[in-house]
Amino acid sequence: MRYKSYSVYIFFKFCFSLIVSMATVLSLVYHLEIVGLNAFELVLVGTVLETSCFLLEIPTGIVADLYSRRLSVLIGVFLYGFGFLLEGSLPWFVTVLFAQVIWGCGDTFISGALEAWISSEEKNCSMDKIFLKGSQIGQLGGMLGIVIGTILGNLDLRLPIIIAGLLSIVLGIVLIFIMPETNFSPIQKRKESIFLDMLGLFNVNLSFIKATPILITLLAITFCGGLASEGFDRLSTAHFLNDSIIPSVGFLNDVTWFGFMSLLGSVLGIFCSQILIVSLEKRKTINRTSIVLLTNTGYIISLILFALSKNFYFMLCTFLITGLMRNLKEPIISAWMNEHVEDGLQATVFSTNSQFDSFGQIIGGPIVGIVAKYFSISYGLIFTAILLLPTLFLVPIAGKIKKA
Repeated sequence: MRYKSYSVYIFFKFCFSLIVSMATVLSLVYHLEIVGLNAFELVLVGTVLETSCFLLEIPTGIVADLYSRRLSVLIGVFLYGFGFLLEGSLPWFVTVLFAQVIWGCGDTFISGALEAWISSEEKNCSMDKIFLKGSQIGQLGGMLGIVIGTILGNLDLRLPIIIAGLLSIVLGIVLIFIMPETNFSPIQKRKESIFLDMLGLFNVNLSFIKATPILITLLAITFCGGLASEGFDRLSTAHFLNDSIIPSVGFLNDVTWFGFMSLLGSVLGIFCSQILIVSLEKRKTINRTSIVLLTNTGYIISLILFALSKNFYFMLCTFLITGLMRNLKEPIISAWMNEHVEDGLQATVFSTNSQFDSFGQIIGGPIVGIVAKYFSISYGLIFTAILLLPTLFLVPIAGKIKKA
């Protein structure tokens, strides 16, 4: 039995965010305390993940545009499950790296394909509101995942990762029966060779992007965001553990605090996303340039303050603001990009966007890791903020480019 695509999209965003949050809310603590990784190895784990995403984004995006976006999402969900199971079952540096390759591959099958699928199935709806609502529902699921993951992590740091892997496989099985695909049609006819199919669509995609200045500018913004992403993701937990004293308040021990931080971040994100959604409904349009510029500026300032602080509660506030700024801009950029993409190329263009993000993380991650290792984690985080500065010039440029 197939259900309405919007309902399935919301269901997927809730369940998948729950699963990923459950697996990742304490993953850095798991990497630090169980696997025993140092600051450079932490960043290297992220770099391996992003390298996998970078190498596979375009091929998997092309598969989604040529064969089936629904199938691409299903493959990704199952790969996520297998990757989480491996990472949680064998707490060794090598197996953790290999697990990043597996669920990183799964991420490439989902990214681009999911956005392209819902855009095709709901052609007459506002993508700004759909992506924002999906982000909001995803954060609700993420909150539940944080609670479950934190409870399980207090029993054993491996448990939330392993159980998340099992739930991901169950989600994939459920989606087989409920996920529709009614409006998909490949932009080109399939040839005898899969390689020739992929090469042909890649060339079409490349030509389309080169002829669309707004997409080039948005991809550059995404690349800068990737440069600045890995340092914050991988070093923030270590900054809390090494550079501040985490207070014991009631049930809040070291492990529980990180779950509580994620929970606070989700609540803040849901509240602010709702403000944007209400603004969309009242004004019917949204000033994307102002929102993306404001969030990038806030990201840079709050990250620098977070890096310089040693007081736990001030660190907590700036940490939450930094995460909020990043999370708010992502659905707006996705909708902005979707507005300028042909229907048949959506998955491939979105995958190209994810590839630019991964490429930025591949370059930025090791550099930030070296700075953190040989100077300090605080310097690594400050350098991360500096890497985002070009967006303050790129966003106004994108805002001045008119739709062709």
